[in-house]
Amino acid sequence: LLNRMFGFALWDVNNEKLFIARDRLGIKQIYYAEDGERFVFGSEIKTILAMPGINREINYEAICDFFSLQYIPAPRTAFRCIKKLPPACNLTIDYKGKVIKKYWDLQYDENGVSDAEAVDFIDQELQRAVRYQMISDVPLGAYLSGGIDSSLLVAMMAQASDRPVETFSILWDQGGEAFDERTYSRFVVEKFKTNHHEFLVKPQVEEIMDAIVQSFDEPFADDSAVPNYYIAHETRKHVTVALSGLGGDEMSAGYERYLGMRLLRYYRYLPAIMRREIIRIVNRIPDPDSGSLWVERIKRFSMISDLPFARSYYAISSKLNPNEKPMLFTAEALEKIGNDYDTGAIFDHLSGIVTHAHELNQMLFIDMNTYMVDQLLVLSDRMSMAHSLELRVPYLDHHLVESFARVHPTMKLRGPIKKYLLKKVAERYFPKGFIYRKKMGFSSPMVVWLRGDLKPYMLALLDKKHIAKTGILNPESVQGYVRMHLERRRNYDMLIWSIMMFMLWYDSYIDKIYNH
Repeated sequence: LLNRMFGFALWDVNNEKLFIARDRLGIKQIYYAEDGERFVFGSEIKTILAMPGINREINYEAICDFFSLQYIPAPRTAFRCIKKLPPACNLTIDYKGKVIKKYWDLQYDENGVSDAEAVDFIDQELQRAVRYQMISDVPLGAYLSGGIDSSLLVAMMAQASDRPVETFSILWDQGGEAFDERTYSRFVVEKFKTNHHEFLVKPQVEEIMDAIVQSFDEPFADDSAVPNYYIAHETRKHVTVALSGLGGDEMSAGYERYLGMRLLRYYRYLPAIMRREIIRIVNRIPDPDSGSLWVERIKRFSMISDLPFARSYYAISSKLNPNEKPMLFTAEALEKIGNDYDTGAIFDHLSGIVTHAHELNQMLFIDMNTYMVDQLLVLSDRMSMAHSLELRVPYLDHHLVESFARVHPTMKLRGPIKKYLLKKVAERYFPKGFIYRKKMGFSSPMVVWLRGDLKPYMLALLDKKHIAKTGILNPESVQGYVRMHLERRRNYDMLIWSIMMFMLWYDSYIDKIYNH
């Protein structure tokens, strides 16, 4: 069986049949388009757009998805005639037509492994996955942020290697301690004697924006594309293959929103009048200068208490409040999106597939099929391949993923402790003080940048006339978001960044093509 990332196509000459397949977790992407006469496919959208006569009509529903989630979930793309092949699917096309089949599904067996066995079981399975991903005939290294996932990865690589592991980290020259994990990454380096490369970056974001937009081919607004771009650029100077800790959060419940959804159940016991008063109070709290997201999270949390489970999870994951949709888009765009169109229906559908699973596993399943595959994996693949760096993700070895699905949810999220199981595994390699600390994540201090060094660039890009030419976004609303963000009345960094990335994509892929 194929185990790793893959995307391939086979042509059956005798039967004139095309067979295309994508790996189980969607580490690699496949896009396709058909117009009645041609079937075109490739690993990037630009491959398809390079074909003469391919229609570039905008998919307005996909644009709505983008502003809600910062990415466009499969099977849609920003172009109406181009689609994504979902993960774990194959596509067959012949004279009879096109058929898409799913060949693998994750099944949850929540009592398949006892709590007493779980730590040994996952430790052994992760070691196996790491050793397997280390097989290479070219120089190999690892991203090291200092977080639990990458640190555990490096620890296992060091034990499996007969030479020092090459590790790579980047440091921001601004953003403060909230975005600096160098103390932790250096601890790992010292403990496992890695050959470490640390890059201090003063990001010239304006200079790399075109390269980032051209890598994705459609609107994509995860601001961690910036650190991923820089670390891939520097890492490729030393190795051609690198391992990443991506996937640990989705397999073992590492995000704040998982804990937030648990707390929501208790919050709902408060009387409605008290919840309304809390909303009024928290909406008046100004955004902190540090760029910390805790105020924004409290505001979001307080607004979703009356929603059903899947809708609550969508609301806590979405970057666009549904009430803001009529303000963000023009009347013309809203008409093309359709009054009934609802991005949250994607979450409803996925939750329904695993409706008998524990609520935590439902959230993990939703993330695995949306956020992880269409945001994180696309981001890491595009930024690494832009520098000809092969990035491997041992946490997404499908046997390991299936192993996590056999562990009871209370071993993933226990009380207030996120990623409990992986932290118990990590106790075998690191002291507890290193493990049980606040999670930072591999991100950029975008909230600080937009109020500082990036402010002139942001204001120029989001000029009213520039916004108006799209006919999609409301210039007055965009100006309002910018103003409230700069005045620290509300943290709109993710929405503003989404608008900026959309404008850059529109300029390059729509406006430039049709008006020049």
